[in-house]
Amino acid sequence: MPRLVIPNSVALHNIRAFVANNRPFTTQGSKAALEFNPRWVHMEPVALAMVAAWGAWARRQGFQLVAENLGRKTAYAGRMRLFQLLGVDFDPGLMEREEAGRFVPLTQVTRSAEVSGVIADISALLHLHQDPETLSAVQYCVSELLRNVLEHAGSPEGAFVCAHRYTERGPHRVTIAVADCGRGIAAHLGRVHAEAARNDSAALSLAMKPGVTGAPPGVYGTPDNAGAGLFITRSIAKGSGGYFFLLSGRAGYRLRRGLTDDAMTELFLDPLAEPRHDLYEFEHGWQGTVVSVEIRTEKIADYDGFFRWIFERVPRRETMRDRIRFT
Repeated sequence: MPRLVIPNSVALHNIRAFVANNRPFTTQGSKAALEFNPRWVHMEPVALAMVAAWGAWARRQGFQLVAENLGRKTAYAGRMRLFQLLGVDFDPGLMEREEAGRFVPLTQVTRSAEVSGVIADISALLHLHQDPETLSAVQYCVSELLRNVLEHAGSPEGAFVCAHRYTERGPHRVTIAVADCGRGIAAHLGRVHAEAARNDSAALSLAMKPGVTGAPPGVYGTPDNAGAGLFITRSIAKGSGGYFFLLSGRAGYRLRRGLTDDAMTELFLDPLAEPRHDLYEFEHGWQGTVVSVEIRTEKIADYDGFFRWIFERVPRRETMRDRIRFT
């Protein structure tokens, strides 16, 4: 039966092991099991969004969803509305804490009209109104990632999105994740790009290059930066020194955190030319697409006009070069 095993920690730094050690899209049996670690559970947005999307897929396939090893350790997942979306009864017996300023619970988005509401929730709940550069970056990433899913994924359940702002330990950052169980990047791009149809790795690389996928004019894009959504999102992550992760089919791409200021001043149009990237190939992989971006808020504060600074460097179709310098 389909089974998704949650280890004691799932975050962007160990996401490869989480994907590689699971085979969640088998179609045998009548039940689908979500198994939590019995001792400790730490789930960042990327894991929460993936589990929510997988649960929706399992229910669409007719599986009865069961969750194992629930308890106080899974209370955070409960506050993030994971079990509510999965249709699993769960009462941790704890009083919920105020989420304002810390996280945006899992939200299912099925129509483009709902995107603006999600952006408003993120702006309000993360208290970013006093940090306009971070707010602009977060708003762009959320709108672009959700738009991609709604336009290209073809998933009946749409997308699942959540976010968390970390300010207590480690670098101050906002982490956003969007996941779906739709057709995947290779199936979408392969209809018009023979290169993408070769394999999932080639499709991921192509999708992250500007000017490939196309974007409609309006709030989410313009003719000059058409198809640059994942490129700009990757730019925002790298410019602030954060992670960027893209998973579809049997391929995954991760841009690691920057080590020094110098490492963050240059962006390559080809994602495979980035010195600090990982390209993963999985035996089973993910049916659909997962994107997660980490925005280091204290680094954004070091720049004047951070978001504008990146956005203005997106190449127009007629002026694309092999690389762009931020400075």
